[in-house]
Amino acid sequence: MRHTALVAGASGLIGRRIAEHLAATGWEVIRLGRRPPQEPGWIGVDLADAADCRSRLAGLRRATHVFYAARFDHPEGQPESVEVNAAMLRNLIEALDPVAALEHVHAVHGSKYYGHQFGPVPVPLTEDSPRAAGANFYFDQQDFLGERSSRGGWSYTISRPHVFCDRAIDNPRSIGLVIAAFAEVQRELGLPLDFPGSTAAFAVRTQFTDLGLLARAVTWMATDARCANQAFNVVNGDSPTWSGLWPGIARCFRLEPGVPRAFDLAGYMADKGEIWDRVVRKHGLRPTRLDEIALWPYGNYAIQREWDIVSSMDKARALGFRDVVDSADMFARQFEHYRAERVIP
Repeated sequence: MRHTALVAGASGLIGRRIAEHLAATGWEVIRLGRRPPQEPGWIGVDLADAADCRSRLAGLRRATHVFYAARFDHPEGQPESVEVNAAMLRNLIEALDPVAALEHVHAVHGSKYYGHQFGPVPVPLTEDSPRAAGANFYFDQQDFLGERSSRGGWSYTISRPHVFCDRAIDNPRSIGLVIAAFAEVQRELGLPLDFPGSTAAFAVRTQFTDLGLLARAVTWMATDARCANQAFNVVNGDSPTWSGLWPGIARCFRLEPGVPRAFDLAGYMADKGEIWDRVVRKHGLRPTRLDEIALWPYGNYAIQREWDIVSSMDKARALGFRDVVDSADMFARQFEHYRAERVIP
């Protein structure tokens, strides 16, 4: 039987890649978005509005699977609303459950479940590691899915990626675009590619999640009955250090690798707009603004942690998901794609 997937948050990068993968592997895909494009296969709906969900989703009787990658808009570095994010998933499921032939709901969460954003945590992080202290909408959504699925006769799974990486050029919350734009500014200034973090941040282990890998993983979780009602870490499978990655990254931009220099990346780039404009004009690049191409506070978050962040993939491996991505090769492919798209020279 052909599955019908409802992808919530399909206009976001994670939802986009999940929808593309599902469509490429034979699924019927219905995409949800608050401001959808005028294209077939999309439904516009405000997930924060329970009445709007009931009105617009009442006819989706053929939906068998939900892939939930939506989240309420929030400024980088600010707490995400627990109440609104919890309500969005609840509104969707409560509108869909009575009318659809639901088999499974998957929710994309993240490794912040474990609290590494607050300070050092015991690693490797396993799916049984304790929840972080304090509030997080991940907790509310997981508890809701556990309770609702037991009454609805369907199963659920949850993925916990880390810093997600993708070739897209239209999503500024991207560590690849942060590094690429920073590197080109340094090259234009005749400077080496210094690492914008401390010596400690340069040395600790970190991790990434390629979005192609994530899309394959969530599809596996949603279709393998052994995964039902569980959460799974999803990361590339290596645990590189920035000190190990940085020389290769510098070579991608024909730069000398510099040294760790602990500075605020957002503050450093704040007055470099004219430098970036000069790079764009000199090389005939796609017109972009430095303050729009990359989200510089996100670069601080992704680069400047001074403790190991390592998630175990043992649980997924034991059940047969063995895909891996080499993070150094991943970054090199992203940079080449940016060049092909004329974002960098």
